[in-house]
Amino acid sequence: METLGNEFEPVTVEDIPLIRKYLKLANYEESNHNIIGFMLWQETYPLWKYQGEHWLILLGIHEQELFVYMPLCEKKYFKEAIVAAKKVFDHYRVPFVLSCFVKEEMDFVTEVFQNYHSEEYRDNADYVYLTEKFRTFSGKKLQKKRNHLNAFYKEYQQRFVYESISKENIEACVSFLENWKEEDQDSFLAEERRGVEKVLRLWEVLPTKGGVIRIDGEIKAFIVGSVLSDRMCQINIEKADSQYRGLYQVILKEFLMREFLEYPYINREEDMGKENIRQAKMAYYPEFLIMKYRLCEEV
Repeated sequence: METLGNEFEPVTVEDIPLIRKYLKLANYEESNHNIIGFMLWQETYPLWKYQGEHWLILLGIHEQELFVYMPLCEKKYFKEAIVAAKKVFDHYRVPFVLSCFVKEEMDFVTEVFQNYHSEEYRDNADYVYLTEKFRTFSGKKLQKKRNHLNAFYKEYQQRFVYESISKENIEACVSFLENWKEEDQDSFLAEERRGVEKVLRLWEVLPTKGGVIRIDGEIKAFIVGSVLSDRMCQINIEKADSQYRGLYQVILKEFLMREFLEYPYINREEDMGKENIRQAKMAYYPEFLIMKYRLCEEV
């Protein structure tokens, strides 16, 4: 990152309170602007920070391309932050690319930089649901999901327990994670597994809530969530042993019956263009999608 000089500095664990402060000011509902996600994927997608008096800019890298996230600040300082970041890129003659932008902020950027164009990425759209939906699984549309849920409760009612994630069961979660889909050699899953373990190791530092399901005393599922905005929470991690019918529905229901009770919406992140994940997310009938954009200068 030396090519951009000292304005951008590597993000470390010590920066978590700083980033959280500015995320709260920005109040974004886009899932990539989340401290848990930043830490989870930091080994795969390194982060740098550039701080001004009223704002914080985060710089990422994807497929050898540098980009900036939406500025973390109050709306009135958005333009100041964007212009400041662009000056650094221009000084070092590095293409100024913006990514993970939502429509309102994308429209603003194209007004400020009129020679910029945007690209919409459906594969990266966030799925947002009513939180209450996952506490009740009520309604005709969720009949199939409710059948899975009820099947689990019928078979394992006397054999399962729910408990919150804490320092007492972190190691058990890590052990479960190590064995989860261990036969799958997909590189993405390997990177994700490393990131999830990092989040678990930072449990007492990060603003997380989580829960586990034990069956016959053994952890068979765990879930991690966090606050995203004033009205929205986010599910960052969901892992379950798929051999148990209904377990994914149960861990989500049991978790949300206890946590994030004051948040009406829940962001369950993107499908990454994978058809099986898209079908699974659409089967829960989202309230709306959060579309995302990449912006760059027209050549």
